[in-house]
Amino acid sequence: MKRRLFVLLIVATLGAPALAGSSDSQSSFARERAGIPFKPVPLAPALQQYAHNLESTARILDERAQALDNNARALAAAQRAHRVLAIPPIPLPEVHLPPAPLPGPPRFSPSLDDWLQAILNAARTEKKPATQAAMLRSAAATLRSAMQALAQSAVVPPHGVAPTLASILAQPAYHERESTNEAQVRKSWWNLFLEWLASMLERLFRGLFGAASATPMFARIVAVATIAIIGLLVMLVAYRLAHYVLGRRRMSRAADAGELLPERAAASELYDRALAAAAEGRYAIAISLAFRASLMRLEGSGLVTYDAARTAGEYRQAVRRARAAAAPPFDDLARTFTIATYAAAPAGESDWRTAEGAYRRFEASTA
Repeated sequence: MKRRLFVLLIVATLGAPALAGSSDSQSSFARERAGIPFKPVPLAPALQQYAHNLESTARILDERAQALDNNARALAAAQRAHRVLAIPPIPLPEVHLPPAPLPGPPRFSPSLDDWLQAILNAARTEKKPATQAAMLRSAAATLRSAMQALAQSAVVPPHGVAPTLASILAQPAYHERESTNEAQVRKSWWNLFLEWLASMLERLFRGLFGAASATPMFARIVAVATIAIIGLLVMLVAYRLAHYVLGRRRMSRAADAGELLPERAAASELYDRALAAAAEGRYAIAISLAFRASLMRLEGSGLVTYDAARTAGEYRQAVRRARAAAAPPFDDLARTFTIATYAAAPAGESDWRTAEGAYRRFEASTA
């Protein structure tokens, strides 16, 4: 990213001679029109010298980077061989860039030379020769990119203002005739029908109100009829809206009602129905049927009498008192039933597997 920014900065700095050449050509055209001879100042030798300085500086940076890489490889080989190798540090080059060949009095180019000195100072703070070499190579590549940009932007062929304008205005795009026909808007059949209906209603009401203005009694009748029709329309819309809202509410209540479980049935029948519901993916119903089957089994074995008003927690306490061995699996089954019935998340297959395993252990403990 830095390299691109500085290349653009270099192009902006060194592009001044090209722009100056263009302005010189424009002033030359004006002088020729006035009959005053004018000879443009050649800048190619100065640009060539500046490009040579950039190339020599880049070559110095590459040579010093190569020497740093050689030292880094030698130190790495010594470390792998467990040897101590004393290599004197290689100093970084002291190079400066000359001023850019800009028109007018001599001026230095602080942007490019200061950037180079900042790169060299940052490289001197690095301790690893490989890092220093990479920084020097990057700076050299930037200088060569500046040379390429300089070569592309330095040569600008002189063009006069008047011939350029004449060539632009001679293009076909500037000689097209504007159309005087307005764009026709195509209307759909639905738009045409609505316009026809609106015109018919306008004629009807215009006739009614015209007749009403001539006869006061007829005007009163028309006014009362209009108010009555508007009132009936409002009542009809309100009725339809209320009917729709109440119907949706009844449907939501019916959907949330769930499935009515049989209050009195054999434990085996309830468990078979639980297996069938689980096979269909209705795991909440399956868990509820398995829990109801356990309650029927408690009553059938004479341990706990069935009571529809008793909560799951009260049943757990009653099972602990009646048979302690059946309490752990019944607790697991009751806990899964509570989660499946009252939790916000729907019951899944894993919940059914937990409830099924708990019921089988409970059935074995109450046999």
